[in-house]
Amino acid sequence: MPSEYPRFRTQTHSFLLALDELHLVYQTDMHAGLMKQIDIIKTYTQKHCLIVEDEPDTRTQLKRIMNDFGCPEVDTAGGAEEAIELCERKQYDMVLSDYNLGKGKNGQQLLEELRYHHHLPRTSLFIMTTAESSSRYVLHALEYQPDEYLSKPLNRETLRKRLDQALLKNEALQPTLKALENNKLKSAMAACMDALTEHPRFSHDIKKVLGELLHQCKLHDDAAALYQNYPNNKRPLWAQIGLARAWYELKQLSKAEQLLKQVTKENSLCLDAIELLAKVYEALNKPQKAQVMLEQAVKLSPMSAVLQREMGRLSELNGDTNASVLAYRAAVKNAKNSCHENPEDYTNLTRSLSKLMSCGSQANSEKVGAEALETLKSLDKKYGRRPVVKLHSKLLEAEIHENRGQNETAQRALQEAVNQQAALKLTTIDGTSTQLCVDCAKSLMRHGQYDGGEKMLQQVANTDRGPGFTIKIDKLLREPLTTGGVKLAAKLNKKGIELYQADKAQEAVNAFEMVLHELPNHIGLNLNLIQSIISKNKEKPANPKEIAQMREGFKRIGNLNQDSSYHKRYTYLQKQYNKISTSS
Repeated sequence: MPSEYPRFRTQTHSFLLALDELHLVYQTDMHAGLMKQIDIIKTYTQKHCLIVEDEPDTRTQLKRIMNDFGCPEVDTAGGAEEAIELCERKQYDMVLSDYNLGKGKNGQQLLEELRYHHHLPRTSLFIMTTAESSSRYVLHALEYQPDEYLSKPLNRETLRKRLDQALLKNEALQPTLKALENNKLKSAMAACMDALTEHPRFSHDIKKVLGELLHQCKLHDDAAALYQNYPNNKRPLWAQIGLARAWYELKQLSKAEQLLKQVTKENSLCLDAIELLAKVYEALNKPQKAQVMLEQAVKLSPMSAVLQREMGRLSELNGDTNASVLAYRAAVKNAKNSCHENPEDYTNLTRSLSKLMSCGSQANSEKVGAEALETLKSLDKKYGRRPVVKLHSKLLEAEIHENRGQNETAQRALQEAVNQQAALKLTTIDGTSTQLCVDCAKSLMRHGQYDGGEKMLQQVANTDRGPGFTIKIDKLLREPLTTGGVKLAAKLNKKGIELYQADKAQEAVNAFEMVLHELPNHIGLNLNLIQSIISKNKEKPANPKEIAQMREGFKRIGNLNQDSSYHKRYTYLQKQYNKISTSS
């Protein structure tokens, strides 16, 4: 492990031996575990409890039961909004909530809101109750998960047993949870190691938390070692998924794929495994298979806005416009008035609807166009005061009117967008999500505003967004800003150059076309494509498609200054293009 984690910088062999010893401790520590049960009565007397249940009789019954267990203060709420108000005013140690809460937010959305807005500390318990009919809706593989699920109908004996176990486990993890509450990951890992010694009966739960912490700290090798300490035939499901995640992060994709295929075969409802397998397939450049896995995921958890959003993104990547529209519609609907709602859901849906307009009949196109404009109205109503949102909205509006054949209206909207983009300040860009800025820049480029799009991307690159988005922005720039971006361009460029040098002009054209899907605005690649098309047509006129390709390539490149290393070549190819386009 890195030097900033000195306490954990032990050899893997010693670490695994220590875990083996803990299994032995567990066998001799049963008496201490039983003694803990005696302390549970005292634990109840220290807990402030909130019951969230829309059925008055059930609410009253649960309050009476919790009072009988020893909880001195038990408040109740009939719905999510009331529960949020109570949690804003008072800190609860335990929340017992039904999943189905009638109109408004459900129990899962309540949990997400409470954790997202820090109205419920990490040290507090959240117990979800659910009827069998709603079990398929509580499979969210989101960041915020309940500490326990309880199936209805509840009886006193079962409830007591499950709550006792949950409380004891929560007490064992308190030092870890307190460290996480303060975002002190190193302290949380140290607390986990201490807890493994002090509370061996909860070793599986503690290791699960420790594995997550190792992943968060990018210590994927150590996470893999932790999960592999279990024998293959006795490895818990969470450890199998954790190991596959470690392999995915370590780029051992084939191993991750093999393990996850086995896990999903044996556990067809395991949403975490299905989602992770979709990521693995995408990393393996198998986007169609990734989409199939996400289709399974959204069937299991149709209420998840996060899953629907990802389904929309991947469907759009695969050119499946119908599927992307359905997914983005669901994302907008499910995220509405929740902590997951964001302007990108509306812009994503509008963009997909705009694409769908050109796929159907005239009547259907009008209907889809009307929905797209209504979506923009909702976007403007909620987020219209944000400059980048306002800009993106105008660009999408121009696109819709253009698809409707309303060219003058489209041009007016586009000109408004260009004026807004010219007035954007760096501070505005800095305060806007990277994805929204990138989508807006791409929209500018779709309208032929390559200089404006490039300027916006460079503004994004000048803000601190973290390494994850740097290469993403580099891929859209005419010239990469980072060493990684330069290396990627050189790698993708190599095959086309080799084909061109071997006098295989058509194959070179095909190669550069594929690469430009990845790096559409790169100056060198666009010039290479143009040069390959010119070389291919030395003895015959270029066809209209090739003329359009070259014209679009020059548009993407824009005007080059004389001090550019590409200027001489650019000028030569432009002259050749003018000759070909005139004679064709």
